[in-house]
Amino acid sequence: MILTNPYCTRTFAPMKALLMVAFMMPSQGMAKQGLDKEVEINNGLITISMADTIRNACPDISARFVEAFIFLKSLESQALTLGYDASEIKEFINDADEKDRVLDLAQTGLTNIGVLPDQPATYCTVGLAEIQAGSAIGKLLKAK
Repeated sequence: MILTNPYCTRTFAPMKALLMVAFMMPSQGMAKQGLDKEVEINNGLITISMADTIRNACPDISARFVEAFIFLKSLESQALTLGYDASEIKEFINDADEKDRVLDLAQTGLTNIGVLPDQPATYCTVGLAEIQAGSAIGKLLKAK
């Protein structure tokens, strides 16, 4: 009957809120779905790959390496928060099949925003438009 007393319920409210937050936070013991299934991390890697493809294909565009490094570190931090350890992250990043998968998705993404792989000038056109728009891709690039 102690929990039905309104004065006692109030004293348990902070503890109840703390427990709710604790259960909602990722922990090392939670089942991980695999880095290749982590949507935000994969989208970030695809964005980096798209920007890298543009800068390699277009002589008028270069990379903002510091911004790219910071963005990559934020993805790593996110993976750590989700419970992946440094060795799992390194293995994922260095896996040749994963690199190919991300590159394929990046190329598809570039095609979806206007790049025509057989027309190299479209990489410049899309890249400059992304820079001007201030998109996630554009923030990783700069016009020379």
